[in-house]
Amino acid sequence: LRLIAQGKMDEACKLIIEKAPFPGILGRVCTHPCETACKRGEVNASISICAAKRYAADNAADLSAWMSDTAEDSGHKVAVIGAGPAGLTAAFYLRRKGHQLTIFEARPKTGGMMRYGIPFFRLPEDVLDKEIDLVLSGGIEVKTNQKLGVDYEIEQLKHDGFEAVFVAVGAQLSRRIDLTGSDLENVCWGVEFLAAVAQDGDVAVEDKVVVIGGGNVAVDVALTALRLGAKNVALACLESLAEMPANPWEIEQVRQEGVKLLPSWGPDKITGNDGKVSGLELVRCTSVFDDQGNFCPFFDETKKTVEADQVILAIGQASETAFCKDFC
Repeated sequence: LRLIAQGKMDEACKLIIEKAPFPGILGRVCTHPCETACKRGEVNASISICAAKRYAADNAADLSAWMSDTAEDSGHKVAVIGAGPAGLTAAFYLRRKGHQLTIFEARPKTGGMMRYGIPFFRLPEDVLDKEIDLVLSGGIEVKTNQKLGVDYEIEQLKHDGFEAVFVAVGAQLSRRIDLTGSDLENVCWGVEFLAAVAQDGDVAVEDKVVVIGGGNVAVDVALTALRLGAKNVALACLESLAEMPANPWEIEQVRQEGVKLLPSWGPDKITGNDGKVSGLELVRCTSVFDDQGNFCPFFDETKKTVEADQVILAIGQASETAFCKDFC
């Protein structure tokens, strides 16, 4: 903060990157819980760490020469599987120590959920590309369209001379539930929906969209559907308004943008005509957690139907684990 106040953005940004290599990204998407716990808030206001990282990153010069100044070559080779935030961060620190790094990424572009899970209206693609390119400029090789278990195996990497393998596949799948009507046309899943929008840009949505879920992914899905042209978007979740896991400012954003909130309602079944979605039947959720705080939703007999021609379920994330069969 002292360096930023002095206008020394390059030095400030270097210090930040050594602790967290994506300051411009964090400055836009981090929920900054550190500021909530900041002791300075007891005096007047918490220190704006998140905004400071963004300001330093946005105003620093090209740091690629500094990034290339790594330790002497160690002679060791490391493979990183996954070019998301975890894989890129691991590669960054290992490369700084002089190890030879190769990242294997299943998708066409790097970034993982930073690119395919966070909408570009929250995290502009040019900011994402800039910071990833800076990390890679230190001499990290990237091989895209390389899927573990399909294009290569871990044993093959060891055979190719990699002495260590860091697996960072992330949680790039939607958590799914067995819901009547989920096989109807125009039913999709939140994580895959956001990934399709990031990859293809223009994804067709219907006029009346209902999103199921109360977290940040559900919020992003609802706002994305609006931006793609949906006329009416509703968001239904088990939690009450006060219990919703999404950040309070994001909940307020969806309200301001016209998304109808349906708290304390869970999906009972998706209804349809001729194989297409016609509505969503909801059942009232009276409690989400038991006395020990465990997830254990309880419902009463109250039901209602919401008109819809598209339903998007955003109820959590899961990792693809098919490659793990070789280790079981």
